[in-house]
Amino acid sequence: MLILQPTSGDKRITIAPRTSYSSEFKQRVLEGDGIYEESTCLTFVQGLGFSMNLRRDGDGKEETITNMYLSSIPNYTIVTFTPTILEEDSTYYLEITKDDELWYRAKIYATSQTKQEIKTEKHEIGNGTIYKPYNPVDDNTYII
Repeated sequence: MLILQPTSGDKRITIAPRTSYSSEFKQRVLEGDGIYEESTCLTFVQGLGFSMNLRRDGDGKEETITNMYLSSIPNYTIVTFTPTILEEDSTYYLEITKDDELWYRAKIYATSQTKQEIKTEKHEIGNGTIYKPYNPVDDNTYII
């Protein structure tokens, strides 16, 4: 699960997509007599077939983002985008497609808590109304 701050502005996620865009991008750079440096290449992908869909769990509010920046590091891709629907303590379904084919899929949790707080505090989704502990001692079993 990806964890993002529910604030305005750019968000960055580091992912391992199903297929890499970097080989296609590298080929275009080299064919144009450019110099390809994998650790620093950044490309704006609007119009290159990439699309990101965010859907909030619960109410189903959706957003489609086509203005993204992609950069490549060995074995991973960094995606920079600007969402507008992130709200505190909400979860989202994220799907990125390239030319209408699935490229990456994940869940997002939006919280303003720090990484340390997330590691040490229990999180309750649905304020105890949707997910109820089946066994209070074992908080890995739930009645849904």
